[in-house]
Amino acid sequence: MSGQGLDGPGSLRHASEGRSDRTPGGGRVEGMAPASHASTAPEDHLGEYALVERLGQGGMAETFVGRRAGPGGFDQRVCVKRVLPLFRDDEEFVRLFLDEARLTAGLAHVNVVQVVDFGETEHCPYLVLELVRGVDLRRVLRTAATAGETLTSGVVAYLAHELAAALDHAHSESVIHRDISPSNVLVSVAGEVKLTDFGIAKALAQPKYTQTGVVKGKVPYMAPEYGREGRFDRRSDLYALGVTLFEAAAGRRPYQGASEVETLQQALAGEHPPLRELAPGVGPELAGIIERLIDPDPDRRPADARELLAALEEIPPPPTARRILAKRVVLEERNAPSPSRADGGTLRLEGTERGALEAIPESAASDAVTRTRALEPATATRTQLGAPELGPETSGTPRWALPAAIAVLALVGGLLAWLVAS
Repeated sequence: MSGQGLDGPGSLRHASEGRSDRTPGGGRVEGMAPASHASTAPEDHLGEYALVERLGQGGMAETFVGRRAGPGGFDQRVCVKRVLPLFRDDEEFVRLFLDEARLTAGLAHVNVVQVVDFGETEHCPYLVLELVRGVDLRRVLRTAATAGETLTSGVVAYLAHELAAALDHAHSESVIHRDISPSNVLVSVAGEVKLTDFGIAKALAQPKYTQTGVVKGKVPYMAPEYGREGRFDRRSDLYALGVTLFEAAAGRRPYQGASEVETLQQALAGEHPPLRELAPGVGPELAGIIERLIDPDPDRRPADARELLAALEEIPPPPTARRILAKRVVLEERNAPSPSRADGGTLRLEGTERGALEAIPESAASDAVTRTRALEPATATRTQLGAPELGPETSGTPRWALPAAIAVLALVGGLLAWLVAS
């Protein structure tokens, strides 16, 4: 059982902690730290929520399975996210945390993880979110890559439809996500696809729905105009979605340099292997849409998610796509070791849920992936890029190093002036 918290199969993963952060001491935390590295005896309550189990810890917040009980046997399980003690007196971070709660509270869509509640206890703000049974897309892609597989064109089309719908809703509520990546896409055991982690989302306050400012997010999924100038709009989210879909289809990202600077250079130039060269099973229509999403010129991308959805209407996913994806999530959970609550914070699938999902034919599961081709010129080109396929979404580079790298890139290449706020 998963949804929010730990970045692992069969785990509960917090809806708002998918991105990589650094701990106060500088160590990198991918998503959330395993419960074995954290306390297994949380405080009893935050407001009316009993903290049943600690899920993990990111750079500035920690998450728990929460339980809210009521009259007549009412029993609700949720994910509770609270600010770490070190940052509770940090006005800027608390403001960002409050912004996340405020922005996401207005989102109500089947493809967006729902905010349940928000509160503050003894100067400790906390956010309560929907608890999703499943894993994040990053885990699905890593497992497929390990087996030499990629998702089929039909499943990628299904992901495109679901995530475009999520973005259309968020953008219609004047919210830009700014951190779309596979680790921030949750897939439930029923095959539902949900966008999560609006921790650095921004409201579209300016008349032209464009903002500039501090660069935040994961470099491999960062739109060139965002990384270059700190400028973003709806099309920047579409770019990150395109990189995510390209990765799901091809087993690697389009722009994948040996360093963050090289990745940015490739993205600025639009230099990447054609998607159909890496994944010939992807139809030309879907490949064309994905290639358009990752164009370095935002004017060549769809204007917004509504336009993207209209284009996707010509490529409906097969009826089996959701069941195929659900099967992969169940297999992910089944193949995971059986941790104790002390070392994994894992809640296993209940028998009735397992039985229902096991009824999905094995043939459907085999259709969920496509074997990658034997090494050929396209694959050799991919290998020469120097970065491991499906590697971490962010490297171990310190936070200050990205602005410095951008400045170096501008000096060496003479390409553009970079705006980076400290």
